[in-house]
Amino acid sequence: MRVQRRFFLTALLMPTLTAAVGIDGGAVFQIAAVENLGLDARVVGIAFGLGVLSVPVQLLAARMPLWRARRNIQLFLGITAVQCAVLALLLATAGPGDRIAVVALVVTVLAEISLSVLYATAWHPLLSFALTPVERQRLNSRGFAASGLLTAGAALLFGAVVLGGRVAYFVVAAAVAVGLAYVLRHVPAPERPPPSTAKSSTRIPDAARPLYVVVGLTAAGAWPLFIVYVDNVLWPTINLGLVAAVQLAGSLLAAAFWKTTTGEVQGRARWAAAASAACAFALATIDAPVGRPVEQLVFFVSLAGAAAATSTVFMTVMELAHRVIDPETSVRAMTLYDVAASTSMQTGLLVAGFLVAASDDGGGRADLYRLYLVAVAALTLLALTRLGRRRPARPPGDRSTADAG
Repeated sequence: MRVQRRFFLTALLMPTLTAAVGIDGGAVFQIAAVENLGLDARVVGIAFGLGVLSVPVQLLAARMPLWRARRNIQLFLGITAVQCAVLALLLATAGPGDRIAVVALVVTVLAEISLSVLYATAWHPLLSFALTPVERQRLNSRGFAASGLLTAGAALLFGAVVLGGRVAYFVVAAAVAVGLAYVLRHVPAPERPPPSTAKSSTRIPDAARPLYVVVGLTAAGAWPLFIVYVDNVLWPTINLGLVAAVQLAGSLLAAAFWKTTTGEVQGRARWAAAASAACAFALATIDAPVGRPVEQLVFFVSLAGAAAATSTVFMTVMELAHRVIDPETSVRAMTLYDVAASTSMQTGLLVAGFLVAASDDGGGRADLYRLYLVAVAALTLLALTRLGRRRPARPPGDRSTADAG
């Protein structure tokens, strides 16, 4: 199997695995937590927010050498397999409201920590080492599109099946994680340098710092705990698997229209941020609970549009980050990038848990949760507007000026 195919297979399946164990508020985990284990929004939001406990350890892990990257990703996949097996056992033995259901929250906190320490410090630095800029963009866009479709289908399937099918889902996810760890054995990674020549650069490029601000705002406003919000407030009678599928499938629009390039990409992010703000505002104008056909249309269009716009911002800022790092700084720079993104997302999940609870007032428009979405979307657009005034970065060592299809 070619190296690019091994990377693509990992990029394809990883989001479905992380959604199963609740990383970044994974849809499958939210559905299991709400419908099978009887956990409420505030408790789930607190558990997601506790992922910030990984930050001190992740900052220490930022000094990890690049030659450990492949091994760390494999270790993360092994841990994920164990966590999926635990969730399968939990769903099979615990009923809604059982005290043992809190084990699921422990699983998702540990999953976030293991991702932050083992995966986030390794995946993108390894891509920068092994792939060219055009190959990297193809992987991040087409791989994202394919993985979004797969994750959307998986969420829809998980929402539709009964308990036995959901248990089987977690068992299969555990087996997939083990298989990916095996596939990654032969992807390229730097050789371990002799002790006398080993060095670690800690200097973060100045151009990377404003990118941390943008990705942090984008992550905080990426419609956190939206499935739980829909179930508790906005549209309690809808199939939650359908909501998750539409939200994830909307991200495919971003990848479908992404064109690999060595030129300027910041304009894409600014337009996408404006669209995201418009979608958040549109959602704030409809009544809860959703009932009329026009409101249902606004709901689905806003959901898919915001998901596509948010994904465009994420892909653009990630590419800009790759363009300002080099192998000596890649682990630390990309780890801090992930700290900014994941910590902001976890904080958003924590805040959203309380906002969903406060918004459960029986109906109305523009509740606290939706006002939060509008406010953060506006701040993201402002940050990208300021970023757009800076000179766009070029890929390190890339002298090409022509677009690469």
